[in-house]
Amino acid sequence: MRIACGTDILENKRIMDAVNRSEKFLEKNFTNKEIEYCKSKKILMAQSLAARFAAKEAVAKALGTGFRGTVQPIQIEIANDKKGKPYVILGEDLKKDFSDVMDISISLSHCNEYSVAHAVITFKEV
Repeated sequence: MRIACGTDILENKRIMDAVNRSEKFLEKNFTNKEIEYCKSKKILMAQSLAARFAAKEAVAKALGTGFRGTVQPIQIEIANDKKGKPYVILGEDLKKDFSDVMDISISLSHCNEYSVAHAVITFKEV
């Protein structure tokens, strides 16, 4: 078994600046469910979007690739369970490319200015 981690921190303002520049930013980087969830947070929308983007980046880092090739933000969905705990859903292409992933744990946090995320991935030995 191999364990990898990734961390990312992001200025919330940078995400909202990107959203304000182009609505395509949301479509390119977030699933419809993520967009709906973040918009429902109203005044915390910037923090919610930034925390999710940071989580996607943290997962990509833990996968060992960062964002390149088939590993793109839209291929990593951040969802919440019934108690609000965030979890990761990998897109079908990523599931195939990273079939050795056993588990992904994430933690998100944010304040007015920054959002941070940490990801820990457990891989099967191949």
